[in-house]
Amino acid sequence: MKRYAMFILMCCLAFGIASVGITQIYFEDDFDNPNDSEKKWVPLWGNWEFKDDEYHQLSNDSNCMSVIADDFWDEDLNEYTYEVRGNKIGGAEGFLIMFRCQGTMEPRGKALFKHPPRMQGQQRLEYWWNLGGWGNTTSKVESWGGNASPNTNHTIDTGKWYNIKIVNTPTDYTLYLNDEKVSVVNDTTRDGVGRVGVATWSTTAKYEDVLVYGPDGPLPVDPKGKVATTWGFLKAGR
Repeated sequence: MKRYAMFILMCCLAFGIASVGITQIYFEDDFDNPNDSEKKWVPLWGNWEFKDDEYHQLSNDSNCMSVIADDFWDEDLNEYTYEVRGNKIGGAEGFLIMFRCQGTMEPRGKALFKHPPRMQGQQRLEYWWNLGGWGNTTSKVESWGGNASPNTNHTIDTGKWYNIKIVNTPTDYTLYLNDEKVSVVNDTTRDGVGRVGVATWSTTAKYEDVLVYGPDGPLPVDPKGKVATTWGFLKAGR
């Protein structure tokens, strides 16, 4: 049993929570088993490796991307919350958090590695939340084919962990950084469909605790539909 599920079960037992609901975890990877993680991810560019229960990108090159493999992603998903923790190792910028991605990504002068087969047959659509972009001076969602977000003044410090969350629906997406709501963007492009990934630009970084779940959340609920406890509380015990 994966660490997330085991920890949820232990907390439910410890606090006497009766699990009558069904969790909606669509994808998860805590990177504690490199052999399992290798099956889940498809690097498109960069120097990616599984190390210390994390996913490291160790090239200072631009456009270093990795997306979820076909076998672990449902192409019809258009209502999900995507959470990931990022830590900048070094370099000029911060994180690129990919979502709503379809088709082959823009190469930007690179001969990208082979994409997952299902992406190769799609029309291109690309979103990434550029945190600490433009020389670590500003942040915004960039989109090629959809709606971008406003610029914000968020920058990324080296060696600090950041909790990143994107709530995606068919009509909009909402951005959170360290549990603070940053932006809500109205966007009905292709009904919000598209897979997620992680990336960097002129930066080395590491990621952990990737989780994608549905609108009912990753936790059991009681008969009144109330979440038994908060996901943030559970993750804090990691």
